[in-house]
This record gives sequence, C-alpha cells and structure tokens, in this order.
Amino acid sequence: MEKHKPLGENPASFIGQSSEDRRNIFSVLELFPIPMEVFSTDGMSLFVNQAFVDFFRIHEGEIIRRFNILNDPYINQKLGLSDYLRRAFAGEILSFHDLKVPFEEIDSRYTSVQGRPTESDIYQDIISFPLRGEDASVAYVVAVFMTKRMYQLRLDVMKAKKYIDIHWKDDFDIDKLAKVVGMSRHYLARLFKKTLGMPPYSYYQEVKIEKIKEALSDDSLNISQAFASCGAGYSSSFAEVFKNRVGMTPTQYKNALRISHESSEKPPLTLEQVKATQADSFCAIKNRLFQIAEIFPIPVQIFGPDGEIVFVNEATLKMWNVRDTSLIMGEYNLRRDPLVNDEFNLRDEIRRTFEGELVLIEDIRLPLESFWELYKTRSDAYDIEAIYTDILNFPVLAADGTLAYVVCIFFTSRVYNGRPEVAKSREYLENHWREEFDAAGLAQLVHLSPSQLSRLFKKHTGLTPYGYYQEIKINRLKEAMLDKTLSISEAFISCGFEYPGNSTRFFKEKTGMSPSEYRKKNEY
Repeated sequence: MEKHKPLGENPASFIGQSSEDRRNIFSVLELFPIPMEVFSTDGMSLFVNQAFVDFFRIHEGEIIRRFNILNDPYINQKLGLSDYLRRAFAGEILSFHDLKVPFEEIDSRYTSVQGRPTESDIYQDIISFPLRGEDASVAYVVAVFMTKRMYQLRLDVMKAKKYIDIHWKDDFDIDKLAKVVGMSRHYLARLFKKTLGMPPYSYYQEVKIEKIKEALSDDSLNISQAFASCGAGYSSSFAEVFKNRVGMTPTQYKNALRISHESSEKPPLTLEQVKATQADSFCAIKNRLFQIAEIFPIPVQIFGPDGEIVFVNEATLKMWNVRDTSLIMGEYNLRRDPLVNDEFNLRDEIRRTFEGELVLIEDIRLPLESFWELYKTRSDAYDIEAIYTDILNFPVLAADGTLAYVVCIFFTSRVYNGRPEVAKSREYLENHWREEFDAAGLAQLVHLSPSQLSRLFKKHTGLTPYGYYQEIKINRLKEAMLDKTLSISEAFISCGFEYPGNSTRFFKEKTGMSPSEYRKKNEY
C-alpha cells in the first residue's frame, strides 16, 4: 500500500524540443483549470499555468528557471520526496496521495505571495508523468496538482455535501441525509460543521441561495417564478434568508443586476470580426489540443458539445484493451450513454460538465466488462479485472464563449489484476473496509471455500484476506489520525473502530506507537 504507484506505460508518440514545440505544449496546458508545472530533465521549472499561479499565489517570474525541484532540500529531504522524484524523472507515471501543501514554506520563500487561501491544511494528490522526445527519452516531466480535500475532508462529509449539491431543490431532511452517509444525524452534523465550518442546513441554504441568485438573473422570470423554479416560495422564510445572506432583498438584487448589465454593455463586434476570431481560435485550439492529448501517457477523451466523442488517445485504447478506433469514433455519445448516466448515476455530473463546469468525478469503477462485451476485446492476456479512476472533466471554450470541447482526463487510482478471485476479493475489501470482516461471505463472492481463498490470496499477495483487511483499516485510521479537525476518538469512530478498547492495542501493534504518540509525531 505504497503512496507512490505506477499508473501506466510509456506513450508511443513523441514530441520535439524546439521552442515552438514547447510553446504548443504550454499553450494547451494553459487551458487546464487545475495547477500544472512542467520541468526539464534536470529538474528546472520551465512552465506553470495560470491555475498554478492562482492557487499558490507565486508569480511565475519567481519560479520559472529559478526553481529546481531535484536540488531543493525542502522537497527532497523535509518532505521525503527524493525517491518519488527519482522515479518520476526516470520516466515512470506516478501518483502521490494526500501531500499537505507547504504554505508556510511558500510564504517564507516567495515575496510575491499575496492573499493565499485562508485554509492552512490543504492536501493534494500529485500526478507526475513524462513527455518523451523523438529518441524516446524523457523530454519533460509534467506535474498535475489535484486539490481534492481540504482539512483532510472526510469521505462521509463529501458524500453528504454531494447529496445536498444534487438535491438542493428538495426540502432539507437531515434524517434522510444521515441515512445516505450511514451515520447518526448528530454525528454527521458535528463532523460536517468541523469539516466545512457550517452545519448541513446552513450549507443547504447557501446552495439554495446561489441557485435563486442565478434564477433572478433570468429576465424571463419574475421574482416569484425565480423562487419557485428553485423549490422555494417567495412568501416563505427563504426570502428573509436571502436578504440576510445577500444584504439586499430579492427585488433590490434583481434591480441591481439589471443596472449592472445596462452599464456594462459595449458596442458589438462586426459579424466579420466575430467570424474571423472564432475561426482562428477554434482551429488553434483543436490542432494543439489533439496533438498534445495524443502524447499524454494517461487516458484522454475529448467530446464535442453534443456529447459525440471526437478524440481518444493511445493510452485510452490501451486502458480499454481496444485497438480499432472505428468501434468508438462516431459510435459513442457520452450524453446518451445509459450506463454512465443512469446505472452509474452520473447524469448530473455530465450535465454540469456540458454546461461548462469543471467537474471531478472521484474513484469511479470503469465498466471494463461492458467495454469487452461491446467491442469483443476480452483477452486472457489482459489480466486487469477492475480499474478505479478519478475523472477530471473540463470545458474548452471557443473565442465567443461557447463550448468547443469537453476534455476528460483519467487519473488511475486503483487497479486490480491477476487471478480473478484474488482481484475481486481485494476490490471488495477495499470498498467495504468499514464493515465487519466476513470470511464466508467473501469466499462465497468468488465461489471458493474460505480455506481455498485464504491459500490463493496469500500466495498472490503475501497476506491472508483478513491480514489484507487489517492493513486497509490501519492505513485508513492513520490517515484519519492526521486530520486535526477530528479528535482521536472521532478518528477511530470514523473508521469503524471502538475507542478506547482493543482497537487501541491493535493500533499500537501495527504502528509501534499509541494513538496520541502517533499524532504528536506526525504533526507538522
């Protein structure tokens, strides 16, 4: 259960290293709405995109050709990333999970830092991959910074938050929300407030108010209709909540929007100017985007505004074990796929993606069985049983602000391969680690006796199923112990342990430290 995991193989496509090639790469990475940095093979920073500047608040002039990651003692020694960097610059595709962003070090090192995030404990996943030159050697190393959790956001809270985000139009029901995440309403409310700084109902109100503000900007709706479209009555308490949170009544807000719109109107461009700008921008985006996406050694898919797939790179075909692109191109539409939209319950995420939002879909199991059945590509030589991935979806806009493309990038988080019985057992334990261990139920799942499964599992993993289950539990508990928003007892409870009790001894056996000693040692 290493923190750094190989995520794929080397790409088959290569790039040149001329200044024009670099500009093309950098111009495409500038489209990415998440922080990205490009390094030369000797570790020198060559490029950071605008999202990087916005997040870290470091002026690019203080980092480009001044910062060398391979020679930096803080990164290599204090954070202990020297082995990770050695492997990344040797050409591996690696991920590093839950690295705390060192804001204190950034503040002390760079004079340009201004207005950094108020949260001091932000954790990121870092994905590093190579871009290779014409001789197949590493030409550049790209680092992608995925900020997925603030204050080590608990999976439970994120699940509750996501439920509110989807069901904001419904009446608030704390009991239903607690049932969704599988905990008591009181514990959920306490954990939610500790994590997000507000109770669930306040967050629900915040989401609802933002939706009402959007509806009020629609000139075709009067105020009552705007409220009704958001599942709230204008005569209800939400009108008062709106006034308290926004600082003006709904009528005043709608009038302010109208005045602002009228005062900001500019003379329109001529039709010829609009057409010329759109054509130049669209062609430049298309050519560069497809070129760079092809050399990405991680899967990339690109869709048109209608949901039709217009591009898949070699890494995608390899992940799906599909060799004939004619089976996909012109044949697949993401917006009309019932498996993804309905069975995987991602219809809302896909809708938001095609409305122009940045959407991160976390830890989704890819439906390999469906791909194999559809494309007739099942092979005994392809021993992957299941892949879990984070999918980053973001829009690429044309010059006129309309949606040109939706780009989907797959960051593999978990792979299960080898013997099907062992792979399925590992996958089940990873997904059900909160539950009590059930040897008989696990064996029944893979159609073996408990003793047969135990022997086979240990042969291929070095651990018994129960030993593997314990390793998962203790690693999850160690992660929770690093979350300063949780007390030690709350960390144990969040991972399905009783505290105090036998679980305390179990923790010390596995770590060599008591829970309080472990927390103290890992404070930084």
